[in-house]
Amino acid sequence: MKLSILDYVPIFEGRDATQALNHSIELAQLAERLNYYRYWVAEHHQVFSVASSAPEMVMMSLLENTNNIQIGSGGVMLPHYSAYKVAEMFKIMEARHPHRVNLGTGHSPSFKNVNQALNEYKTEKVDYPTQINDLIHYFNDTGHMHHRHKDLHATPRIDTKPNMFILGTSKSSASLAAEQGLPFVIANMGQSKSHLQSVISHYRNAFSQQHPELQSYVIMSTFVITADNDEQLKGLSRAFHLWLLRIGYLNQPKYYPSIDYSAHRDYSTRELEKIKQQHNRVIIGAPNAVLKDLKSMVTMYEVDEIMIQPHVYGEYNRKQLLTLVAQANS
Repeated sequence: MKLSILDYVPIFEGRDATQALNHSIELAQLAERLNYYRYWVAEHHQVFSVASSAPEMVMMSLLENTNNIQIGSGGVMLPHYSAYKVAEMFKIMEARHPHRVNLGTGHSPSFKNVNQALNEYKTEKVDYPTQINDLIHYFNDTGHMHHRHKDLHATPRIDTKPNMFILGTSKSSASLAAEQGLPFVIANMGQSKSHLQSVISHYRNAFSQQHPELQSYVIMSTFVITADNDEQLKGLSRAFHLWLLRIGYLNQPKYYPSIDYSAHRDYSTRELEKIKQQHNRVIIGAPNAVLKDLKSMVTMYEVDEIMIQPHVYGEYNRKQLLTLVAQANS
């Protein structure tokens, strides 16, 4: 089974952003040694417990400190930015590290105040499909006479280009990926089985109709928690669910809670109910059980690649998670 990583770059209790970023470099190096195929970085704003507000910057650090693994964004929230500027940043990374750069794009608006700040002074928003067209134009350096920026070139001009991916959970995102002949990345975040199957089937069918000469490609991401003993597994699970619960609060937590803190915190009845509702957003279990669930996911949804999110507390625990899953998959 083809396995990859999606990293939120968590800032653990008692740590700071510098330590979080340094740890992600170490984790990417380990992922490369364990033969994971890609290592992507998410984009999150005003989430104080992660250090992934600028995935492009993290990506360059990862590229500079690894040799072969594909490094990407999961993903750049394109409507906040100029497609031209995004193209130039990714072309610089591609120039420095040819054939290793992945650009995954999404269109989440983020929090209201974040959206306002990122779109400050814009009088007109460019729609997402147009921005995807722009990126393809800039990466291919087509100079197409009908493109709205036909005389504009993204620099540096290079012989290779980043690989593009469309992220989403809806048929509209699936349709866009199919129309452009691009891989589709969908997050398994507790949606119904029928919804996920419907979106993926829609993508596959639309892709084959519009690009019969190409092969469609689907990546599914999911949170994963595993450990080599039940006590550690329960502790990691408690800390994860507390983090997931608290990022929905207006008063954002300043760090990812420790296993000890989460074990001694009191929970309201409402909080316990919310945590219970979130259980289907994560795969939890012993390594072989987790691998079995991931393989079932591949079969059930007919996906080509699984991207695990090792969003657990502690540097050692994250490294162990990657190692245990890789060993189970070997």
